Order: sequence, then C-alpha cells, then structure tokens
Amino acid sequence: MSYALFITRNDIIKNTPLQGAIDADALLPFVRTAQDKYLKNLLGTVLFFYLQDQIEAGTVSTLNPYYQDLLDDHIKNTLIWYSAVEYIPFSSVQFKSNGAVKQQSDQGIAPSKSEVDYLLGKAKENAEYYALRLQNYLIAYSQNIPQYLQSVGNQTQIYPDLTNQYFGGIQL
Repeated sequence: MSYALFITRNDIIKNTPLQGAIDADALLPFVRTAQDKYLKNLLGTVLFFYLQDQIEAGTVSTLNPYYQDLLDDHIKNTLIWYSAVEYIPFSSVQFKSNGAVKQQSDQGIAPSKSEVDYLLGKAKENAEYYALRLQNYLIAYSQNIPQYLQSVGNQTQIYPDLTNQYFGGIQL
C-alpha cells in the first residue's frame, strides 16, 4: 500500500535550518511520523485521507483554491516544522547492525543536550505556530472544505483537534 507524503525532503531543506547534507532516506521516516502524529490529528481522518488520495492520484491541481491554499500555505509549513521536531533528537545518531552510533564530525563539535533541547524547543514553537494557523484556516473555511468536520462514525476515526496548539513560552 502506498503512502503519500504531503511534503518533500526539499521542502524541509529549503524552509528549516536543516541543510542539504541530510540523507533523504534518513529524513523521510520522520516526515511520515510527523504526518501521522500531528497532521492527522489536526486535519481529522476524513480530510487527511481525502488529501492523501488526491496526492496519490495526481489531482491536487484540480482541487478548488481552498484546498490548494490549505496544502501549499498551511499543511506544508506545519508538517515541515513537525518533521524537524521529530528529526532533531535523532540527527546525530545512526543505527547500524552493531547498535546505535553517534556521528562525530572532523570539522565541528557536537552540541550539548541543552543546546539540542533548545533547538528542539524552537522548532516545536514554529510547528505549533503553523498548526494554529492551519486550524484557524480550516475553521474559517470549513464550509469550503467539507471533509474537515465530516465523520465516518467509527471508533478508528480521528476527529480534528480544535484546541489551541500554540504556546508562546510565557508563563505567569
């Protein structure tokens, strides 16, 4: 069974601090994980599978402008940053036949855990910001995107999460 991804490796490389030296084979599993963990929760099962079917069929360009704007301006940005959130903790580790191996560069120094945690936090803030924009767009144009609030009525369905995803980092 094929599984259509909503973004490409190049989308992540061009729109995040992750750069071109990243191996696509190493990055794409994190895109799928982010797509399943975060995007399906934001879109709901019905809209998620509808858009996936359109991507697999190559018919995205025939969709109404609301769907195209949703894919290009909202889903893409959200998924790019959630993919980075999933990738960052594993970025310096590779799994070989003899176990996990930490990569070391001849030209650089590995960041500390606190530095990686800081970067991860910043990536998550970006992801949550774009997730909120995605939710606001879907709510505002739900009459033009009928699959958003549609239900299939079984317990395997994920209904869209309508709660606020963004936290700016200030606690009182």
